[in-house]
Amino acid sequence: MTHKFKCFIFIRQLLFVVFFSLSVIIQAQEMLGVGLSNYSGSMSTLYNPAMLTNTKNFLDINIVSTDLFFRNNMYYLPASDYSLYKALRQQPLPAYTSDSINAKYYTNHDLKFLAASIRTMGPSAMFQYGNNGFALTTSARYFVSGNSIPWEFPVIAYKGIKNDSLHNINFIDYNINFSTAAWMEVGLSYAYNVFKYYNKQLTVGITLKKLWGYAGVYATSQNFNYILLNDSTINIKNMSAETGFSLPIDYNNNSFPNKGPFFRGSGLGMDIGVVYIKKKRGYQRWNGRELCTQPYEDYNYRIGVSILDIGNLKFKKNAQLHAYDNIIRYWKNYDTLNFRNVNNMMQSISKVFYGDPTASFKSSTMSIGLPTAISVQVDVHSLRNFYIAGFWIHPLRSNTHSLRRPAQLAVVPRYETKNFELSLPISIYDYKYTRVGISARFWYITVGTERLGTWLGMANINGLDIYTSIKFNLGVKGNCHYRSYNKCYNGEYGFTKKQRRAFRKRRR
Repeated sequence: MTHKFKCFIFIRQLLFVVFFSLSVIIQAQEMLGVGLSNYSGSMSTLYNPAMLTNTKNFLDINIVSTDLFFRNNMYYLPASDYSLYKALRQQPLPAYTSDSINAKYYTNHDLKFLAASIRTMGPSAMFQYGNNGFALTTSARYFVSGNSIPWEFPVIAYKGIKNDSLHNINFIDYNINFSTAAWMEVGLSYAYNVFKYYNKQLTVGITLKKLWGYAGVYATSQNFNYILLNDSTINIKNMSAETGFSLPIDYNNNSFPNKGPFFRGSGLGMDIGVVYIKKKRGYQRWNGRELCTQPYEDYNYRIGVSILDIGNLKFKKNAQLHAYDNIIRYWKNYDTLNFRNVNNMMQSISKVFYGDPTASFKSSTMSIGLPTAISVQVDVHSLRNFYIAGFWIHPLRSNTHSLRRPAQLAVVPRYETKNFELSLPISIYDYKYTRVGISARFWYITVGTERLGTWLGMANINGLDIYTSIKFNLGVKGNCHYRSYNKCYNGEYGFTKKQRRAFRKRRR
């Protein structure tokens, strides 16, 4: 096997791994079956910090909750060839090429996207005291977003540069962007009922977050005008691009992990929100004594608006920023470059484009914006234990090297009680792809998916979906358990619930 062919195989496999390999293990989006519930507790801060004062619990402790998500429109596994049932039985993936690529690619010419998110919410707690709600949350997060990816990129990664179907075509692409980051965060949330009048209530909330960045990478291209002449020559007619990275490896020898600090970046984040509630009854005053006597005030409907993940991560350790401005290059034998390590790769590319191995280097710091988004939540209490929620989230990006949170529009009917909850989210992902999911809570454990068809083998696998949660609802409002020898004693009403039921029966 020639050196040129080895290099071609390496580049092809690398591109394919970046675009697809995650899709066989992860997907989920907004945990719609968890965060919109009246028993969501500290998890309500993921959607709107102002929801803290309108849960059915005054005390909630989250042990661990995990949200896994991946979706792409580049590669897929046909439902007829593979299913998650086969994956659970550890059956091998089908191969579709001579060098065992385990997927097919979409043949349309639409712009491609890639989105992935992993959030593990660790030990967290919420507490309500009257008109005040508090929460302390901890999370580890990993996020990937790729947008406006040209249709030919995944084809090149799949078929390789030797395939002549893409040769001698003038491709003109704009606003290509890819970003990924991994970080930890600790958030402190506060909500306050600023207005209460009869059956109306207005609550405002805020979450302040401290961020510690583990790693980050971004690459953007404002324009990329090029022709693949053959498998070894590319005519770059014009290109403007930028890339920044901070990784846990030694750039001189690619050893992992490097000897530097565990966290290479830091930052601040913030969520803000407001919730308006129309209650079924008038305002109930609390005596301010026992916490368990705080009344839960049921509602006809509530409407919330929030802006999530405002902020960014700035990497100062082991970071590099490179820029390529108005590059025009007739590049022969580009497939024969041999990169020994990261530094060698960046210097070789800079020498090709500028004739100087250090000319592309611009800074030893770089920043990645958080996946900022605006969200609207609507919840209607239709019957006794039945609710219908509406949810909308839309990304807000200040620049192309910010993470992009995919848009989503959903309707979530649910049945909820203290020990059991069932919801059926119906959502439209990025305003294009319809999904039907299911979520169930049994006491303290919740399991759900927003894409049930994939699990049932009814849809092609271009992403997966699952979320789980283990948390304890320790304090239920208006439900005090006193140990007293006085059978008539109750902290709020003077009689136990059992005695009140017996009294009503005697009156009939």
